[in-house]
Amino acid sequence: MTPTDIDRLMHLAQSGSMSLEQLMQHAESLKQGGHGQQAMDLYKIWIACTKSPTLFVALFNWGVMLSDAGDLDGAEMAYRQCVALNAGLLQAKINLGLTLERKKNLDEALQQWAEVAHAQPGPASTDRDLKTMALNHIGRLQESRHVYDLAEQALAQSLALNPQQPDAIQHWVHLRQKQCKWPVCVPLPGVRVNDMLAATSPLAMLSLHDDPALQWMASRAFVERKFKLQEERLAPAQRIPHARIRIGYLSGDLCTHAVGLLMADLIEAHDKTQFEVFAFDFSPEDGTAYRARLKAAFDHVIDIRNLDDRRAALTIRQMEIDVLIDLHGLSSGSRPGIMALHPAHVQGTYLGFIGTTAMPWIDFVVTDPFALPEALTPYFTEEPLYIEGAFIPLHKPEMSEPQVGRNDVGLPEDAVVLASFNNIYKYNADLFAVWMRILKRCDKAVLWLLDDNPWATAQLQQRALEHGVPLHRLVLAKRCSHQEYRQRLRLADVYLDTYPYNAGSTARDVLDARLPMVTLSGKTFISRMAGSMLHAAGVGELVTHSHADYEEQVLALAHAPERIAALKQTLEQQSATWHQAPARLIASLEKALLARLQ
Repeated sequence: MTPTDIDRLMHLAQSGSMSLEQLMQHAESLKQGGHGQQAMDLYKIWIACTKSPTLFVALFNWGVMLSDAGDLDGAEMAYRQCVALNAGLLQAKINLGLTLERKKNLDEALQQWAEVAHAQPGPASTDRDLKTMALNHIGRLQESRHVYDLAEQALAQSLALNPQQPDAIQHWVHLRQKQCKWPVCVPLPGVRVNDMLAATSPLAMLSLHDDPALQWMASRAFVERKFKLQEERLAPAQRIPHARIRIGYLSGDLCTHAVGLLMADLIEAHDKTQFEVFAFDFSPEDGTAYRARLKAAFDHVIDIRNLDDRRAALTIRQMEIDVLIDLHGLSSGSRPGIMALHPAHVQGTYLGFIGTTAMPWIDFVVTDPFALPEALTPYFTEEPLYIEGAFIPLHKPEMSEPQVGRNDVGLPEDAVVLASFNNIYKYNADLFAVWMRILKRCDKAVLWLLDDNPWATAQLQQRALEHGVPLHRLVLAKRCSHQEYRQRLRLADVYLDTYPYNAGSTARDVLDARLPMVTLSGKTFISRMAGSMLHAAGVGELVTHSHADYEEQVLALAHAPERIAALKQTLEQQSATWHQAPARLIASLEKALLARLQ
């Protein structure tokens, strides 16, 4: 479209002789022709000059275009004028809420969606769909604000309108986990427990059941529902030889993140004479010294934050990467669209998700024989690539003495302190019952838990009372910095691991503090993670295989302070060699990769 044509359209809009239908057609033509600003200007002129009763439609469309262009103030103005003319246009209120959310006016955004959810009934199907959409936005935003009770309530209302919403069910289930509402899966109108199991996210399923088949099912269903990706193979069938094997790590967590904090020792341990190590990085720049250390450990750091999946995959392909290791799996922030294009000759996964990804474009998973024994391999789409020692490496950092004492954090000086600071959604009724029995059988013990959110804390306190345990036996710890939390671990006597979702990076922090940890190893990869580390640390006797054995092991320690002291001494002695663990892990990984590439 020529400048003359555009000027003619602007004059036509100003004259008032252009219909709404013509406006929409011309604006779309301008937009498709690369004249987005002129399309918005056409709407602006038409709106200013028209007396059409359909003005609200033009305002809505203009708001969409302004929002897409990043003009949030303009979009808000357009949507507000639209709603003022036609309060029944509920989609405009939904869009206004989304615009306000992007402007960080969260309470106003919630108010707009609440008005949609409680609007007078309109056309049945449209009314239901828009109210469902509004309630889902309320649930999503309240969950991100950690207002879990209102988020759960909004999603329950949404499911009452339309039970056939796997995504809403998925979040509803995990919200109940975060609040320690047990049992997590309870029927809703139109939603059965088996519907909930089918929609449960892979992450939530790791905590719900120690069943490898259910975990595989959850991963596969999630991939089929969320990642409708067309596989391609950008990498050639035969790898291109280079002087060094090219290994790439794909991650958005190369920073002070639970995964990133495990990686610096490993990347630094690579044999750079045989391997050229790349980071394909979409991590946030957190400005920390650790982030700088991580970046310096790679031979090359390629920033792909601003590249879409195809451009990122093409970049990896152009680097002629032999092995690409994804550090996300099914965890938050993953970019499976890159791996689905097969930009590398061989592709694997490590650390980000401790279960099968069920992604057909992943060839192997880095693990160890204890964590993923042969009996579990039928439930994995990935082939295990075994390394020596624990797949989460031990190390030996310098640990300073805690800067606070027990009194400073509300702990009795003479108590046996049993701590568990794992994520709160990993708790469950069966394990909590074990903890309560331990407290009842050991009068000197207190349970030191994370005060994660008021709803979970209230549930845990109520459960304790139901078990006959007075509330002073539960000591609640507020969240603090990672460094302070690591120091506080040294105030405890025994660490209580969760099951079936074991501690991972937290277990390494516990061992760094030379704190004995009792774990329960079950039938799934995730439930054997901490046991793998305890065996590598030389204290395999702390690994149990049933709730009853777990309970007895903790009680034996709680009644024997001399044994706790001996275990701490053992951990101190064993830790003298832990600094070698990252190098051993990487050496065995490199050996396995070389064999695979031959």
